[in-house]
Formats: sequence, structure tokens, C-alpha cells
Amino acid sequence: MADKVLRIDVDQRPHATLPRRVSYSQMALYQQCGLKFYFSYLGGWREPPTAALACGSITHEVVEHLYRLPNEERSVERAVELLREHGPRMLQMSEYRPFENDNSMKTQIRDAIENLFVLENPQEVVVDPNHLEMELNVEVNGVNFFGKVDRFTQDDMNRVTDYKTGKSPGRYIDDKLSQPYLYALAFKLQHDIDVDEVELIFLNAKEVVRRPVDQTVMLSMGDKLAVMRDGSENDIEASAWDAKVQRLCDYCAYQEACPARNVLAPKPGTAASDDMLRQAGLTSRSS
Repeated sequence: MADKVLRIDVDQRPHATLPRRVSYSQMALYQQCGLKFYFSYLGGWREPPTAALACGSITHEVVEHLYRLPNEERSVERAVELLREHGPRMLQMSEYRPFENDNSMKTQIRDAIENLFVLENPQEVVVDPNHLEMELNVEVNGVNFFGKVDRFTQDDMNRVTDYKTGKSPGRYIDDKLSQPYLYALAFKLQHDIDVDEVELIFLNAKEVVRRPVDQTVMLSMGDKLAVMRDGSENDIEASAWDAKVQRLCDYCAYQEACPARNVLAPKPGTAASDDMLRQAGLTSRSS
């Protein structure tokens, strides 16, 4: 399917506003498809939970707790104990409960935790506990940006690290590096710290990608953030959003209610559109 962009008018509620702060995930979603951003952040719709999301969340929780331990206690056996402690607890959360009997997902989590010890030696990682799941909240090019960094280390160099549980990105690695690059820029602006290197650890794919920070690329992420904010402000004023028809549409939870994919879909924002979204398994944050 060739990519194309269709401008879609929406029935926007009066005085609709954009989120006050912008995260990397919001920016990436808007870049992927403006109408999908509208459904999620203006319409307030939540996609059905997925096993992939549960896998990533539980893995991140276990790895965070592992790195909060003293270095000498960071063993595979201790990591598995942490998994047994936090995995069942998180699977009782409403969004993850549908997967409490998903043995395939549980195997992926176990593999991700064990692979961490293949990719690096946690006992040798020097990290301040305050630099785990470290929050960033700073103005970037006039945009209120916020994010949460998986790990920031200051050993031989300043490094921002992000864990991933999905497949290897292959030729799309530059897209994945956009997130830590934006975090590197936020570190500079918020803490006056120069990040020397960005790192992605693909736990299930058993792959580590490191790049020295390219200042031009880092600054370009701030420009993209500003473009995203300006674009979404224009869209909300016009009550019209761009739907980007692409191969990712096949995996989109909103596709049945998207006029760019379904010519019979009602105008987004109407009661008929909302009913269609509910039938597709989505839930409203306001309900």
C-alpha cells in the first residue's frame, strides 16, 4: 500500500485542548498519523491492551528493581526472584490481567531478563538509583516536554539507555534512536549535562545498539518536537487531522472507524463513530 495523506474533518468537542505536555510517544504517534493522535489524545480512546505491552512493562519493572540492588546482588537468580515477585503482581492490574495465563508472553519476559546478562554484566554497571526511570520535564523549543529515561549512567561516559522487548529494528534503527536522542537534548536543557552516547538494548533480540551523540541529530529532534506541536495546534483549530494511509494501518485499532480506511465510517467524534470504536474493543478514558 502506497502511503498517502487524507485530510479528515472531525466533530471536535467545544474548547478541546491538546495535552499540556508532550512526550516522545505523543510526537511519534502524531508523526505516524494525525488522526490516530486525535482519536487517542483528543477523543480520549484507549486501545485494547496487548501481550507485547504487558511484556515490556513487566520486563522494565524487573530490570529497574534489579539495578536498584547493590552490584554484587545482581545475579540471574536474583533477577528471576524479582520476576516471580513483580510479575504476578502486575498481571493482577486491570490492563494486564487478560494475559495472566499467557505462557508464551511469560516465556518472552523470562528470556528478556536472562538475555540482559548475556548483553551486559549488571554487576559491572555503575548507576545511581536516582538515575533509574529518571523523569525529564523541560521546555524544548517552546514545547513543554516530559519523558522517563530507563537508565542514565555516568561511568566512563554519560550514556542514556533504553530497553526494548520488541524485534530488532533492522533498517529502521534510526527511528528507534530518535527517542534517546530527544532525551539527550532534554538532559542538556534541564541539567546542563552533555550526553556522550545513546544506547538501545533489545533484550529479546539480543542486540545492543550504541551511537555517539551527533549534535546535529540531537538538535533536529527538538525541531521535530516543535513542528509536531505547531501542526497539532493548527489541526485542533481547524477541527481536521491528517490520516496517513500506510502499511501500519493494517495493525491500527482505529481502522474500522477511520474514514481513510473505511469509506462507510462516520465522521470522527460523532456518536456513531464512538459506537463503532466501542464495538472495535476500545474504551473511553472518560467512561
